[in-house]
Amino acid sequence: MAARKKKRRKRPSPRMQAIKRGLKIILCVLLGIVLIGGAGTVGYFAAHHYQETKAVMQAKKDAQEAERKAQRQAKEAREKARHPKKSPVGDADSLDEAGTLTQEMEKKDLGDGRILYSYGAPTDDGIYIVPYIIRSTTDGSVLFYVSVRHLDETPQGFPGVDVMTDEETKYSFRPEAQQVTTAPRENGGMTESFDEQVNAQTLKALRDIGQMGSAKIIFPREGGSNDDRVMTATECTQIDHMVELFDLWRQK
Repeated sequence: MAARKKKRRKRPSPRMQAIKRGLKIILCVLLGIVLIGGAGTVGYFAAHHYQETKAVMQAKKDAQEAERKAQRQAKEAREKARHPKKSPVGDADSLDEAGTLTQEMEKKDLGDGRILYSYGAPTDDGIYIVPYIIRSTTDGSVLFYVSVRHLDETPQGFPGVDVMTDEETKYSFRPEAQQVTTAPRENGGMTESFDEQVNAQTLKALRDIGQMGSAKIIFPREGGSNDDRVMTATECTQIDHMVELFDLWRQK
């Protein structure tokens, strides 16, 4: 048998090759368009998600700021309610209110137009805070003092007192050197005391005592003391009235 001639693969014509190359280029372009379009879609959704997240975070921040603002406004409202602005001295309402406050107070003429306003002095054993006001009828000046007293059978070396208006709030009243005086009482025993002019801190303490309506006076002694006592509602009310009277008169 004669040997079979191998069939040769017929090479495509140059025209056909050009057509194939053109198709490949077109396919590559189309694929690129598809890929770019897909990437653009992904980018769009990513950007949209970012904007949504940013909006949620901003809304949360705005809500927190609004809550803080509401809390500040509520606090300011409470402060205004606790410390209402008084009428100027000389107004009829102001004079009437001052007259009402002083009705149950004791008045002592100190001379030179000065009048001392206070409530009755304590007589039972214990530790006390006794505020009083000295007002001049000539120039209208007002001085506010507080007398801190320890009544007992024998003197104990009075170091002052601490006052608790709640579990976390404590005010201290301390005498300066050589300020404590000791004097006998008419009904027996001794009184240790010191007086000081009311400053911003002691005024805050007196105001808090009066508004709370209750406070505990503590003899600051290691191991405690039997003299520690809870102030009565009457004492707190009297202190509150003294502070109100001072607020009225000092606005002149």
